[in-house]
Amino acid sequence: MPSYVLCLLAFFVGAIPFGLLIGKLKGIDLREKGSGNIGASNAMRQLGKPLGILVFVLDTLKGLLPTLLAHQQALSPEWVVGVGLAAVFGHIYSPFVRFKGGKGVATTLGVLLGLDWRVGLLGFGVFLVVTAVTDYISVGSITAAVAQAALFWVFGDPLPMKLFGAVVGVFVILRHRSNIQRLLKGEENHYRKKTPAP
Repeated sequence: MPSYVLCLLAFFVGAIPFGLLIGKLKGIDLREKGSGNIGASNAMRQLGKPLGILVFVLDTLKGLLPTLLAHQQALSPEWVVGVGLAAVFGHIYSPFVRFKGGKGVATTLGVLLGLDWRVGLLGFGVFLVVTAVTDYISVGSITAAVAQAALFWVFGDPLPMKLFGAVVGVFVILRHRSNIQRLLKGEENHYRKKTPAP
C-alpha cells in the first residue's frame, strides 16, 4: 500500500467519532453535555464508566492499528510517524463533526504504543498517577503529553519519533487551553468528585 494512501486511511480512521456515535446510541449528544467534547473523558462523565472505557479503547485503537499497519508495511520511520500523526489529526479535526473532534489523548496513546510501547506504557502510567493524585483528567493528560515527549529522548528513539512526541505534546496541550483556564479559575471538573459543568 502506498505510504500516502496509508496516511489518508489513518486520517479517516482517526476521524471516526466513536464517542459521539456511542453517545447517540444512548440518546445523548456529547457535544451538548458536560464539556461538549466527544472524547473519552466527557464520555466517562456523561455515559458512565463502562461506555466511557469503551470510547477510550476504541479511540486508542484508532491510533494503534494504523501505526502497526505502517510497521507491517515496512515503511520508513518518517512515514510511520506520518501515519500516526494523520490518525491523531483525524481525531482532533474530524470532518465527520465539522472538524471539531476530541483532544487527541487516547488516539495519541495508541500511536505511542505502536511507535515505542515503553513510551506508551510509561506515558499512560504518568497519566493514571497524576489523575489519581490531582483528581483532574486534564492535568493527567497534560502531564503525560510532556512526559511522552521526554521519554522518546530517554530511550534514544529515531529523530522522527522524537519530533512526533514534541509536535503531539504541543497539540495536546493546546487542545486543553480551556481546561487550563478553568483550572486557573478553580472551575475545572474533577474526575471523581462531581462539579458543575461550565
